[in-house]
Amino acid sequence: MAGRLDGTELDGLLDDLTTGSNIHPGIHHFAAFVRAIAEDQTLDVSGTQLVLAQLCGNADTDAVTIIGALTAWLTDPATNPALHQLPEEARKTIQHQGELAAFELADPDARIPAATASDVLAQPREELSKKVADANKRSQNRPR
Repeated sequence: MAGRLDGTELDGLLDDLTTGSNIHPGIHHFAAFVRAIAEDQTLDVSGTQLVLAQLCGNADTDAVTIIGALTAWLTDPATNPALHQLPEEARKTIQHQGELAAFELADPDARIPAATASDVLAQPREELSKKVADANKRSQNRPR
């Protein structure tokens, strides 16, 4: 069965990420997670707004920040014993580069486009909530 992603740029990127003989199972899960979201035909405006915020809308709690934190974790000899076998200078360089990657991925300015899209998607719900609250205030049929 053909999916909505078939033949798209995102489909190609996911295929490139998962093609090969030595791909970590977690990367396959990550690709499956991305496909599940992209092909979710039940997403409405509210769900889309929420997913955008969770993916790249808040530098404190979004998926991009988590990828940065994972990068730092994997490049830190204190948290990744596999690096212990490397020369000290290599370990320091690897750790520093991981820290830089995490820092760059946590940059709040990188979130502006996704956060703006998320905010615009939230506006219709906020406007509707205000209209309902105003109507409730004017209503004669509500308990006092």
